[in-house]
Amino acid sequence: MKTMKFGSASIALVAFALASAIAPGANAQSAAAPAVKVGDRWVYNVKSGIGLATTTYQETREVTAVSGGAAKIKVTGKTADGKDFTRVDDYSAPGTLRSGALCYDEAYRFPTPLQRVAFPLAPGQRSSKWVDVVAEPGGAKGKINYYFVTRSWEKQTTPAGAFDAIRVDVLMVLDDATPFRNATNCNFTYWYSPTAKATVRERRSAQYMTFDQQAEYRVLEASYELASYTPGKP
Repeated sequence: MKTMKFGSASIALVAFALASAIAPGANAQSAAAPAVKVGDRWVYNVKSGIGLATTTYQETREVTAVSGGAAKIKVTGKTADGKDFTRVDDYSAPGTLRSGALCYDEAYRFPTPLQRVAFPLAPGQRSSKWVDVVAEPGGAKGKINYYFVTRSWEKQTTPAGAFDAIRVDVLMVLDDATPFRNATNCNFTYWYSPTAKATVRERRSAQYMTFDQQAEYRVLEASYELASYTPGKP
């Protein structure tokens, strides 16, 4: 895989934007698997950057195709250096990514689709696995480590409203190590609300260490909050 020199502000965790058709109340213990429709659309306010190099913009995620439990999500936003981008993330089932971005905007294809979360979502779930990946469009093969754990239900207030949301922590170790540094570690925390049919808040960071452990380089720091949700037509 190619070495990533700078992280993108836009990482589509859209697996978690696939929400349940039944929204649990504040004391609910789980969130059922999603039922999304073409046209479901989420807009996020994003703040991204390292140190003084901070950018603010909006990212849009929209369901463009649905077939059974599978869905395609169009993601439009900006990279960390301010460049516009558009991509489509492909899910074979709710929470299960067939192709799309994980930590940066670099797209991967998964020979075995990656289960990013397990529905129904409930506190105390965890999973750690090594996953085969193919970088697109070059086709280089690699392997990453993907770990997630679900925490508690919490109240989150955003420009789109107040939501009961379940917290999910994710750690990914990429396959971009070089002779001079360790692989990139991507650390995410986000809050998923079935009522909003999306994550309503996300925090993302990524960094790597030199092999001599003398320096840590941050390559991604970003926060997302839900600005609006527009449901698709029945």
